[in-house]
Amino acid sequence: MTRARFPALLCLGFMLAACNGDDVIAESETAGTDSDTDTDTSSTTSPTTTLPTTTTNTTTTTTTSETDTDATATETDTDATATDTDPTTTTTTGPECVENTDCADGEMCSDGMCVPAESTLCDRLGGMPGISALNGSAVGMVLNDQRVNGYFLNDSVDGANLLGCLDNQIGQTAGCPDVVYECADMLTAHAGMGISTQDFTDFAEDYAAALVDHQANNAPELTDDDITTIMTVLGDMAPDIVEDADSNLTVYQRVGRKPAVVTLIGAPGEAESFVDNVANDVEINGFFGNADFVRLNTCLSRQVSSIDGPIAYGGEVDSPGPGIDEGVALDNQCLDMCTSHAGMVDDMDMPITVVDFAALATDLVTAMTTAGVAQEDQDAILGVLGPMCTDIVSDPFNCPNIPTQPLEVMDDAVGAPIPDDGYDGSIGSMACATLEVMDPGDMFTVVNNVTLEVGIDHTWVGDLTIKVVSPDNVIHTVLSRPDYMEAADDGGGGFGDSSNLISTSPITFSDGGATDAETLGSGGGTMFVVCQDDNLCDYFGNKGAAMGGSTFAESFLGASVIGTWQVCAGDSGGSDTGTLQTAKLTFDVSEPVGCP
Repeated sequence: MTRARFPALLCLGFMLAACNGDDVIAESETAGTDSDTDTDTSSTTSPTTTLPTTTTNTTTTTTTSETDTDATATETDTDATATDTDPTTTTTTGPECVENTDCADGEMCSDGMCVPAESTLCDRLGGMPGISALNGSAVGMVLNDQRVNGYFLNDSVDGANLLGCLDNQIGQTAGCPDVVYECADMLTAHAGMGISTQDFTDFAEDYAAALVDHQANNAPELTDDDITTIMTVLGDMAPDIVEDADSNLTVYQRVGRKPAVVTLIGAPGEAESFVDNVANDVEINGFFGNADFVRLNTCLSRQVSSIDGPIAYGGEVDSPGPGIDEGVALDNQCLDMCTSHAGMVDDMDMPITVVDFAALATDLVTAMTTAGVAQEDQDAILGVLGPMCTDIVSDPFNCPNIPTQPLEVMDDAVGAPIPDDGYDGSIGSMACATLEVMDPGDMFTVVNNVTLEVGIDHTWVGDLTIKVVSPDNVIHTVLSRPDYMEAADDGGGGFGDSSNLISTSPITFSDGGATDAETLGSGGGTMFVVCQDDNLCDYFGNKGAAMGGSTFAESFLGASVIGTWQVCAGDSGGSDTGTLQTAKLTFDVSEPVGCP
């Protein structure tokens, strides 16, 4: 779009004298002479205009000639010419201006004359108010563009500062008086943002559209060449802004940025999307009967887009327009996993478990596979979302891949005689090894798994009961008179297997043990030594009639490891005696997991 030159400049080009006002005589008149002339002629003479170079205080009487022409007569009226001259005063007029400052606002000095100034790019943009309007429109377009708005729709973005810096940047580029860009340079301002070539191109597209709109509606004198100039200046900044030249360095870029993620998450009825998969999954859809699916799409999309991407989950702002981050606001941001899932139950009033979480992950994998997400990117996404299991489920220590480290305590010289036929169901009636676990000085203090190893010299293993007691006085039974179905855990009744134990062939109990502790001995007889003779040394516990958990996990998972632990053995039959010789507890400990 081009514009006509200023009317004043046209005036200067074609009728310079007539545009100069009182300092130049517009017409030449000879006063006092009237001439009526009838003459045989075919032409009429027009008045002429002369631009003088000097001015004399002179009064010139103008001669006016009126000619009526016909074939037979000529009439001329002529008035005398009178001249009044001051012989003592003569003034020579020099240039009207030397510099632009000699002229009024909106004028410039050209060839000694003050003429209307050529407009600047700043003027054609509408000055700083126009530039502010342009940038406001451009930012509005960007905020409503899912391709790039993820960089801006975060509560950490200072919108006022962004607009102020952009105004000064364009204002300085356009040559606006006294406007200086003093914000961070482009390299510093965009360092670490991971902006790709595609991001930059899309932002430039939005800004160009805003310029065209500004030209059409607010700045009619803005030319297409002006728009090209501005876009060229912005384009030259690309090397300092773009960090991902091929738009493929991050999961966010490779999966297709925010538009692709929003489609991947989807909604009920959007076939093969994640949310539609969940809605059709009878194993878990009972948790979503009252879900706000608009908000769910926004929050899940932002959560996935935060993986290697620019979006800050939990830092939402007000939606800039329809279809953009709806369901959230600055005062209604997406919630952390603990808060959003606290107390959640399905339509059967059952809480979320690790099994439910696994089903959810499977539905997501199905959606990602259908959408063509590469396996390495699927693994990366699951690698971030997977650890959230502990904040979502009601059984967090059952979540996979919780980081743990081993912690071992033992006493290899207990030498505690087991009271013969003294067990009555109480810890006080048993021989116990005391194992003290000190504070390790780090965050790995939470029990995730337990293994017990005991070395006992005793005949008739079917008389024995073995228990572990935690610092919180939680009692867990791993052995209860094998091969005898006692009615109660009180030491009464008959006796079990007649095989023997020897401390040099210790027995191990763990939740992952290979053999049921109730079968310990397996009828080997009074000459048979468990573990030594059958090489069956690794068992999972069997509590028999005792109270408490059936596994170490049920009894101790999530408990603090710090404090005094006890390993105790009791005897419920007479004549056969023995000694608790060694005891060792091996813990897998983790940092605290789950919600407070």
